[in-house]
Amino acid sequence: MTALSEVTGEAGTLLAGLREEVVIYGSVLAISGEELKLVKDAELEQATQMLTKKQQMLEDIANIESRVKPMKEKWPSIRASLPAPAQGQFADVLRNLSDLLERLISIERETEEILARQIAIVKKGAGAAAAEDRAKKAYGAQKDREGKK
Repeated sequence: MTALSEVTGEAGTLLAGLREEVVIYGSVLAISGEELKLVKDAELEQATQMLTKKQQMLEDIANIESRVKPMKEKWPSIRASLPAPAQGQFADVLRNLSDLLERLISIERETEEILARQIAIVKKGAGAAAAEDRAKKAYGAQKDREGKK
């Protein structure tokens, strides 16, 4: 009997769901990387399209999560009933998920920081433009008064 055939029943369903999540999170990670590059290049419309794709994938993950939730709630008893090779399969898939999520969080934070800086620049630019307009008007008014003396 191979290690792969040892995981059946609820444990098999849970392992299959987790593996599906690994595949989808891998795709989300790739899209997030593209999105980060687009944000860095200020290609916000295309970045928004990437975000839409990513949201659909996250909905797919949520569907998997709802499907495996009952098994996750029974995880301590499921785990206790698994032979060592099967536990190793779970350890591998959980390690993969953890790695993907860490990398995804890092990319998302970097994207968020860049967007925050871009927003600050836009706000500062808009405020600076308004201040410049006020200064020009004040200068113009001052100049008019001086010209009328």
